[in-house]
Amino acid sequence: MTNNPVYHFFHTPGNVGPLILRMMTAGIFFFHGTQKAFGWFGGVGWYETITAWSSGAGLGIPTLVVSLIIICELLICVGLFLGFFTRLAGFGVVVIMSGALFAVSKTSPAFPELEFPLMVWSAGLALFCLGGGTFSIDRAISKNLLPAVG
Repeated sequence: MTNNPVYHFFHTPGNVGPLILRMMTAGIFFFHGTQKAFGWFGGVGWYETITAWSSGAGLGIPTLVVSLIIICELLICVGLFLGFFTRLAGFGVVVIMSGALFAVSKTSPAFPELEFPLMVWSAGLALFCLGGGTFSIDRAISKNLLPAVG
């Protein structure tokens, strides 16, 4: 067993469970992130998203924070797809989806509206705990580049 914190950050089991979870979560973040950033898939795009979320009639989130959320969604998507910094990306999913759960629960606290954000939140938490799994850059780093010192 090693005490190397960098090794533990990248170390991940060699099974397909985290791989499947990564790909599905990356797909969800790709879809919703590109809707917000570029207006793809029927989204409204960068300016309209920022206006809607930061206005007094909307959520009232500062413009800088909305911009960071959009950028983070896109970076999380790339990180999960590649399996690079998977634990950090999983933590990002948990943070973003915690905000989504809070926002949804304020407008409609019924469980059917909370199911999807809660499921994605759970996927992010699982990836934070497990790492990237098989076919991830994190696994290659921990297996080949970092010594298990300790």
